[in-house]
Amino acid sequence: MRQWHSEFQARCWYDDANTVVELHGEIDIVAAEALAPRLRRLIAAAGGEVIVDLRPVSFIDCSGLGLLCSLHERLMARGRRLRVLATRPVTLKMLRLTGLHHAFVVHGSLREARSATGLPLSSPPPPAGHGPGGAGRAALGAAIASVIPSYHRTRPRPDAPAAPSPHDG
Repeated sequence: MRQWHSEFQARCWYDDANTVVELHGEIDIVAAEALAPRLRRLIAAAGGEVIVDLRPVSFIDCSGLGLLCSLHERLMARGRRLRVLATRPVTLKMLRLTGLHHAFVVHGSLREARSATGLPLSSPPPPAGHGPGGAGRAALGAAIASVIPSYHRTRPRPDAPAAPSPHDG
């Protein structure tokens, strides 16, 4: 039996009005299937706009784009907006070829996305429990961390030789 390969990570942080989801690596069918339920729970748990940062993504296929479409539809149904950060030519090309650059609000930087929401421009918030609003920020940070933990999955590539089974003679 062949297993498909996928390497990705997801990190989530928040500010007063936005939730930022940073995706890293390859966003393919394996990653999309793992991320979908977490993103649905995130939408239910957090308010405001959602910014998906695709800048560190090295590969995105139709499953990853479908995940963004699903997220966009769920947010729109709740009167919220999806903002996408994308700068890699291959990612921008995929968004243009599929017409999704018209469906999503696409930005080139987090500063640009945050200024479009009318928020003060700042860097990511300090770790939970540090800085202003420590206890409240820590509680919300823990809630979001439980929804989208850092995630990494690696499976053998389809062209890699299969590991011998204990039943092989």
